[in-house]
Amino acid sequence: MTGWQPDASMWVKPVKLTIVYITGRREPHIEWMVGDLRRQIQGGDELHLIVVDTFARPPALLGIPAGLFREVVVTAPKPTIWQGAHRVTSVDWWANSNARNTGIALCKTDYVAFLDDRCHLGGCWLESVRSGERSREAVIVGAYEKLENGKIIRDHRLEQCPEGKLDCGGGWLYGCTLSLPLEWCLETNGFEEGCDGLSGEDYIFGFMLENNGHRIDFQPQLFVQLERSSSHSNTYVRTDKGRSPNDKSHAAIDRFKPLKRTEFTPDLRVIREQLSSGKSFPIPDPLADHRDWYDGTLIRNAMFPHPRTS
Repeated sequence: MTGWQPDASMWVKPVKLTIVYITGRREPHIEWMVGDLRRQIQGGDELHLIVVDTFARPPALLGIPAGLFREVVVTAPKPTIWQGAHRVTSVDWWANSNARNTGIALCKTDYVAFLDDRCHLGGCWLESVRSGERSREAVIVGAYEKLENGKIIRDHRLEQCPEGKLDCGGGWLYGCTLSLPLEWCLETNGFEEGCDGLSGEDYIFGFMLENNGHRIDFQPQLFVQLERSSSHSNTYVRTDKGRSPNDKSHAAIDRFKPLKRTEFTPDLRVIREQLSSGKSFPIPDPLADHRDWYDGTLIRNAMFPHPRTS
């Protein structure tokens, strides 16, 4: 009798992907993610890391070890009117679409996963990404748990669908982690930068992916635990306008939900071509008449009643 022989289907195909990690905090604790990831990597995996950091700190200062990733890129978000050196506003505003689009513009692999900062990865995080990269049947949307100022905030989707939900729809694309083919990001032209200053960019992205015929799957195994508190947050202004339901956030859904492609995001394919030829990110004209699509007011005069932490 011969010994037991493993079936060929049991061998795990190595994964090749880029992780886009977004942070605007002075204490992002990337080393938490790195430590968890190190325990999940298997032989042959090729991981690239893009850290979009508003402070553009060097990898060593962020606690990113040499040798774990095929390539590490740390960059400030691409120039935007909402935040950073080229802002037209008096203070930094929320610009998460712009930050994630920076990662899309720089991504060199054909599969990408997004992570928020100060996160611990669940034990099956990379295997969930690996499964999505292998099948490419759907966008994989993950679950989360947050510890904010000593209070645990649990993803309510885990209560509704603890085993996950296939074809959950674009409205379930939110939280702190997701993965998908890069080409699907480019089909929508990334995240809608018309949501910068407001937020809601994640589920708007989900609607556009769904409109392009891509299934959205909620997969709890793609899990992250986040540690947040007011003591280590940085203030990035984001605010709604109007009074619900006649407000900007509802208007954003009405305006962007039917679309297959972003309206206000610069063409990311063009930007990728420019970067590949050695050019820099385009800089928005500081003297242009930048106006809010919702009410036509000048963005340089944007006022805010209540600053929000990231």
